[in-house]
Amino acid sequence: MSGDREGPRQHWHAYAYTGRSYPDSAIRRGEVPADHPPIEIKDWLRRSTAQVAATYTGVEEAVSWIEGELTQNPPVDQEHFPVWDRLQRVRERLRLTAGNDVVLGYYSKAQQYVSRALIACPREDGDSCPYGGA
Repeated sequence: MSGDREGPRQHWHAYAYTGRSYPDSAIRRGEVPADHPPIEIKDWLRRSTAQVAATYTGVEEAVSWIEGELTQNPPVDQEHFPVWDRLQRVRERLRLTAGNDVVLGYYSKAQQYVSRALIACPREDGDSCPYGGA
């Protein structure tokens, strides 16, 4: 990512996990498997760049990625919380202010745990971009 005089441009790194969830007891002990979603959102950026599914600089392209993921892995509760409503919330969250993350975690109709995350970068807390830079 190239920066300008004001620093690196705001962007979001997309992360995807589909599989088993881990028990609350493992979370309390801090024993989260490395290939599972991290407990703290900011820790996504500390993962290997191989875990970055994509990087987006625009809200609509990021929302489009989430839409594709929700379509491929339909939530078990989509009758009560339709995909369109979820997408509106994602869009509002990303547009609200720079630096907002979106993290979705749900069970799919295929009975798998699905985690999709759009993690804002760069971060105000000083964590660096997985691809270098500030």
